[in-house]
Amino acid sequence: MQSTLMLIGMGDLGGILLEYLVTNPKLRFVTADIDKDRALARVNLARLGAVARGLDPQIDFVRLDLNNIDDTAQAIAGIKPDIILTTATLQTWWLPDRLPDAESAKIKGAGFGVWFPVHFALTLKLMRAAQQADFRGFVVTAPYPDVANAVLGKLSIPPACGIGNVEEIVPKIRWLAASRLSVPIHAIHVTLVAHHALQRFTLNRTAAGNATAAPFFLKIEADGHNVTEEIDGAELLLSAFPITAGPASHVLTAATTYRLVNALIGEEEQYIHVPGPGGLPGGYPVYANSDGIRLAVIPELPLEEAIRINENSHRFDGIEMVEEDGSVRFTQQAVETMREALGYDCPILRPDDVDDRARELLRRFSEYASGLGVSL
Repeated sequence: MQSTLMLIGMGDLGGILLEYLVTNPKLRFVTADIDKDRALARVNLARLGAVARGLDPQIDFVRLDLNNIDDTAQAIAGIKPDIILTTATLQTWWLPDRLPDAESAKIKGAGFGVWFPVHFALTLKLMRAAQQADFRGFVVTAPYPDVANAVLGKLSIPPACGIGNVEEIVPKIRWLAASRLSVPIHAIHVTLVAHHALQRFTLNRTAAGNATAAPFFLKIEADGHNVTEEIDGAELLLSAFPITAGPASHVLTAATTYRLVNALIGEEEQYIHVPGPGGLPGGYPVYANSDGIRLAVIPELPLEEAIRINENSHRFDGIEMVEEDGSVRFTQQAVETMREALGYDCPILRPDDVDDRARELLRRFSEYASGLGVSL
């Protein structure tokens, strides 16, 4: 029996995810996007690739505007998916890389969190639509789940979890640990609590140098034995490990998502790391299957301390804290950088102001880029 996956957003990441997921014969797909022509072209590319590999996936398409919550709720109720996987955002995350090096470095120095309204606006509407549709399946989010899902948790509409981020670091640790110990990769078991903010210290073009990394918890086991100290796990985690930047990295995100989706449609629990499970901040190890997602118990680290690690990590992304009402308070340095560079002044973002702030930020960034001779 096939499970239905509703994939919302057929941009760069959505297209790569579809290419990976269509290889699973246990899935049928309903793709959705506001841009019908772009989406159908991407669907056709994935379909032809699947056929070339000897597969015959079922892929349907619906035009969907997440800004219309009522229509989105009706679509969800009509499709009745088992999993909703959304990549929809108002601006791709790597767009600031198109700026000249100095200006790009300045903007990125404010922290990724300053783009929160751009990545959160559509996810918030999707979760409100899912609530309206009384959706009981899994909602899995791609846009900045380490913070977005934490806000949605405060609003009592949390997704099941996010994708990527913490789980993208784990393969590096397993590969390097296996190499140092001269053991097979399957002998290595990793327990990692970490936030999106840690990624730039672990998957980068050069070593982190003297920069202070975001906090984390790491345990590495080989055939059941704790070898974290023996192989200097922290040094291994933060060692230089260059990967191709920008949209090419979506291949890694898609690979980790493939494992998660397989777990969510299967009976046997799978051990995996995910960001934002059940509305928590940052990433954690979990067990997942078709019954749901449960946090893995870490004997050395109570859940309260794991949450504190990830809450403290917000600051490394330019976010001071997520308040109890779901408001996001930005660090002073992030606010000052964005005010100076773009004329964008946002010390605190309240959920009801997300749309207005997202539009303002997009407009100011476009004007800034245009002034530098960069077309977005």
